Amino acid sequence: MSTFADTEPPPSLLTLPTDISLHILAYLSLHDLYHLRLVSRRIHSFIEAHEEPIYHQAAVYHHFVQPQTSLEDAAEANENWLGGVRDWKELCRRWLTLERNWDGRGFVREGGFRPGEDTVINFVIDEEQRTAISLSRKSGLIVRAHEDGRLLWALSSQYVATTRCDMSNGFLVLMAKHSGLEIWRRATDVRSTILRRRGQIVHTPITAPSLAAVRDFQVQAGALAPVATDTDRGHFVPHAYIDTSRDIGAVRLFRVSYPLLAYTGFAQTSDVDVSIVDVTSGETIWRVAIGSGRVLGMPPRFTFPSIQDRIGMDIDLTREHLSVCLYTVVVIVRIPEWCTSEDPNVMPPTTDLGPPDMLVLGDMDTPAARQTSAHLLMLSAADRTEPAPVAIHGISLPALATARGQDVLRRFDIMPPSPAVQRANMHALIPTSGPRAQPGFMCARFSPDGKHLVAATGFGLLYFAWDFARVEKGALFSELTEYLLIDEPLRDIAWNADVRRLAVRTAWEDVFIVTINSSYHNSRTTDTHNSTPRLTIAHDTTAHRLLDFSNHELVGWARGQGVPFNGMQMTRTALWVVWDVALLAHAVAKREARAVGERHIDPAPVSGIGSVCFVEFTPGL
Repeated sequence: MSTFADTEPPPSLLTLPTDISLHILAYLSLHDLYHLRLVSRRIHSFIEAHEEPIYHQAAVYHHFVQPQTSLEDAAEANENWLGGVRDWKELCRRWLTLERNWDGRGFVREGGFRPGEDTVINFVIDEEQRTAISLSRKSGLIVRAHEDGRLLWALSSQYVATTRCDMSNGFLVLMAKHSGLEIWRRATDVRSTILRRRGQIVHTPITAPSLAAVRDFQVQAGALAPVATDTDRGHFVPHAYIDTSRDIGAVRLFRVSYPLLAYTGFAQTSDVDVSIVDVTSGETIWRVAIGSGRVLGMPPRFTFPSIQDRIGMDIDLTREHLSVCLYTVVVIVRIPEWCTSEDPNVMPPTTDLGPPDMLVLGDMDTPAARQTSAHLLMLSAADRTEPAPVAIHGISLPALATARGQDVLRRFDIMPPSPAVQRANMHALIPTSGPRAQPGFMCARFSPDGKHLVAATGFGLLYFAWDFARVEKGALFSELTEYLLIDEPLRDIAWNADVRRLAVRTAWEDVFIVTINSSYHNSRTTDTHNSTPRLTIAHDTTAHRLLDFSNHELVGWARGQGVPFNGMQMTRTALWVVWDVALLAHAVAKREARAVGERHIDPAPVSGIGSVCFVEFTPGL
C-alpha cells in the first residue's frame, strides 16, 4: 500500500541532476539545512544519502574549514576537541556547540587545580601534552596533568628563578638564577621527534664548544627533578643556556615564539637593546636598539620619547615582527628574513644595514581625550533563553561546576562614541607646549596570525592596530587603529588561539572576553568565499565579563599581600587564569544557593593563594 509520501510529486529541487542539487545546497547554512529536512521525507532522505558532501560544504560556508581542507587534516589540527570526528556532520555539530558556548548561549565548566603552598606567579598551558606548567616562590616550577592535577615533573625553588616562564613548540624558557636564560625541551620530543632547522637536525643538549652549551648544574637539576616514572609526559631535558652576564646582565623581559627567543635587560643607558636568539642553536643572531631607527606611523610633529621615558613594560614577537611595549609608545620592528628562514643558503648581510624602521604606536591625544572618543561597553539586556539540553561532558579537567553560560558570562555590546563627543573632540584645542600626558601602555600582543596588534593601557583603553604592516607603506597608526574603553585600569592581554577572540584582565581583577565579528560562523554570514574574518570593533563585536572570577569586595587584596594574581592564557577551548579556588568555589555555591531560593550566604573565604584555574567551553562536545 503506497503512502502520500510515495505518491506526492517530488520537490523541484530533486528533479534536477544530483550534482546540481548538491551545488544549490552548498549555499545553505546549517540552520537552513535543518529546516529543509523538515519539508518532506524525500528531501530528508536525499540529504541523509548525501550527508558528506552537503555538510562539507556547510563547514566551508560557516568558515570552519577552507575548501581544500580534508576531514582528517581538520580533525588533526584541533585534536583536543575534534579528535574522533568521523564525518563532516559531526565536525559541524562540535564547532557550532563550541562557538555557542563561547558566546554564552550554551554551557561552560569552571574549576582549578588544588592550591599549593603559595600563589602561582606565572604559568604555561601545554595543550599537546595536556599539562599545566606553573611557577611559584615556594614550590618552584611544577608540571601537573590536566585531568587530575598529579605531579609529573618539577624543579625546586632553590634552583629556578620564580619570575616567569614561556613555551613554544616544545621549548620551555625560564630565567636562571645565574644571570641568564635556560632553554629546556620536552623529553618526548627529544626521544621521538626529528626536528630540523635550516636543513640540520636539532640535537639536544647543545654541547661545547658552543657558547650556549648546557651547564653542569642544568644536568644535575634534571637528574634530581621528581618525575612520574610511568611516563615521559610533562618531562623536560636541558637544551641550552644563554649567558647574558656579558651583555645585558639580568634579564628583565623575554618572549619565545619558535624558532626565536627575544630578551632585554634592566641596564639601559640609551636605547632599549633587544637580543634575538635561535632557540634550536642557542646562538644570538640579531640585536636591535629600540630608539635608533626611523619613526613611521606617527605625524611629523611627534617626537620619540626621551631616554628617561623609555620604560620597558612588555615584549612580544612573531616570526616576522618584534614589539617592545614602553610606557609611552609601542614599537614594532620587522625581523630580518634570514633570522627565520629554513634555507641554509639565506645568510645575514655582510655589511651593516643600519637600524631598522620603527613602527611607532603612540597617541597625540591625552588619555582623557582618547577615552571620550573610544568605543564603549554597554550592558546587554539579559538573555534568559534556555540553552538546549546537552550531554554535559568535555575535555577531562578538575571542574567544580558546569553552568549555563548566561549565568557566568555577563554580556556587553560595543557601542561607538556619540557623534556630539566626536564633533567636540574635532574642535578641541591641543596644547603645543608643556608636558604631554603619556598613554600609559602596560602590555601589547600580536594576534595569532601575526598581522594585528592590541595594546592595553593603565587608563582602561585598548588600542587595536589592524594590519599594522600598512604603516610600512605610508599609513599612520591613527588611520588604522580603533579604541575600546573598558573603564578599568588594564594589565594583561591573552590573544593566543583565535584571531577573533582575546581576553583582557584589569587591575581590579576583572576578566573580559572580547569577540570580534561575533557572527562570523553563524548563518547570517553572507561572504562565504572569504576565509579571513573582517576585524573591526565598530560592528558586531561583543564582550563578556567572567562573573565567578571577580570579587570587587576584595579588589587589591592579593596585590596588598605582595602577590597579585598574574597569568592568563587562552586556548581554542578554554581561558586559563590565576585565581583563588576558594573564591571560585564560593561563587559557584552562591549561585547554586540562589537558584534554590536560599537568601543567607556565608561570606567568601579568602585563602590569598592563587592557583591555575579555568573556564572551559567544551560541554556538549
